[in-house]
Amino acid sequence: MNRKSSVLALLGVVAVSIVFGMILGGRLNAPAVMHAAPAVATAAFPAATSAPERTVSLPDFSEIAADTLPAVVGVQNTMVDKSGDVEAEGGNDGTEDPLFRFFFGPGGQQAPRGHPQLPRQPRPQRSVSSASGFIVTSDGYILTNNHVVEGATKLQVTLDTGEKFEADVIGTDPMIDLGLIKIDPKGKQLPTLPLGDSDALKVGQWVMAIGNPFELEHTVTVGVVSGKKRQVGIGNTVPGLANFIQTDAAINFGNSGGPLIDGQGRVVGISTAIQRGEMAEGIGFAIPINEARKAAEELRIGGSVKRGYLGISMNNTGMNEKARAYYKLSDNNGVIVSSVVDNGPAAEAGVRKDDVIRKIDGNPVKDNQALLAMIASRKPGETVKLEILRGGETKKVDVTLTTRPTFNVDGSDVEEQPDDDATTPITSSEGLGIKVQAIPSIARKQLKLNADDPGLFVVSVDPESDAAEEGLSPRQVITAIDGVPLESVADWNHIVKGLKPGQTVKVDVKLAGRTEIVFLTVPQPKSK
Repeated sequence: MNRKSSVLALLGVVAVSIVFGMILGGRLNAPAVMHAAPAVATAAFPAATSAPERTVSLPDFSEIAADTLPAVVGVQNTMVDKSGDVEAEGGNDGTEDPLFRFFFGPGGQQAPRGHPQLPRQPRPQRSVSSASGFIVTSDGYILTNNHVVEGATKLQVTLDTGEKFEADVIGTDPMIDLGLIKIDPKGKQLPTLPLGDSDALKVGQWVMAIGNPFELEHTVTVGVVSGKKRQVGIGNTVPGLANFIQTDAAINFGNSGGPLIDGQGRVVGISTAIQRGEMAEGIGFAIPINEARKAAEELRIGGSVKRGYLGISMNNTGMNEKARAYYKLSDNNGVIVSSVVDNGPAAEAGVRKDDVIRKIDGNPVKDNQALLAMIASRKPGETVKLEILRGGETKKVDVTLTTRPTFNVDGSDVEEQPDDDATTPITSSEGLGIKVQAIPSIARKQLKLNADDPGLFVVSVDPESDAAEEGLSPRQVITAIDGVPLESVADWNHIVKGLKPGQTVKVDVKLAGRTEIVFLTVPQPKSK
């Protein structure tokens, strides 16, 4: 082979090596999917185009605001406190009002730096607060909140035109925080707002709030319906009667009583409060207009709202799975009667503690709120037919309702005080994740228990136990297990000893003057 042939052969080998290297390198650097086995199954996630197409149009509230604003009013509440226990120099700024604290959190607004709070002076004081309302009839009826007009010495309403009128309180319904007031327009036809259907509201629907926050008149904010049928305690409202609309439309101090408007310009709610704190923003509440409309009509006719009253206390835990298993029910419907008011309608009809109310007038009772709403919708003097489960048997009871009282039951915690039984030898026992002892005399006094009332004092609760999960805690009193009264620690030991792991037991717990029923699962013995 001559020299020229050798060079050509060498170049050919080099070229083949380069091509082979490129091919091999390409295979080694190819994406992992190139090495995957052939697809034989469908993709793990649906394609992006599989969701239905939606066109979301944001409403333009400018025209609605222009049509609505003339019927929104400012409400000024003037109160004169003659008790002599008020702040001097500047009066009451509202920070002592529980509803102010609900708006702004504990402490309210702080005094500016270098301007400490002045000492309290014993002299009468005039205080003025401002809120909102809206006109519902051309002759001057206005809807607002109860807490806006409560305790007023003088009420003044300011119209969109700047005209001012003295207002009279026609009636209030503290249970849903509703107030109805009226002005005399002296023959003038006032602009009004149409009322919508709050039941038709959908979560995510756009709404507009109008009010006078911090006396900034006719402030408009927009948001969505964040939730419905919220059971929150605001002022004297009763959860179950006031099923608030939740919205993120900005509501501030002074917005109270203003309208919540839907995309068609109709009132669907009455702004009531906003929950604000370090961990929450944009959680506002409004009274559904359907509930307000019915109550307002009663206020207009008679000055008060009359609701049916059964005279029982219901167990807070409701018909959960443990209670359902205990009563051997086929569903979760029903309300457990934890106590019966003496001489009340239910007591007169023979309803007893531990009864389970399953139906009212043939309609299933879903939960505590449903029972409250069903009874409250009836008038005093009407008779309702209860279907009750008692001792495994179904009974029917007719109850003639009376008028629901307006007072609140005090459910505050027992104040910590020294134990005057500290020197007395104490016998205690444990079981169900609970340590109990005889009730100290000071605790009997605090809990308003007679000397012969049964029960055992909860000393401690195992944080990993079912009892802790169900809310039992120290300083509570357990009065019975499965309906058997606990007279002593020996009674407790006897009952607990006979329980089987996995069994569901009913425990009666005394809380602030009332009895609550808790269902516990007997734990497995702990291995040593």
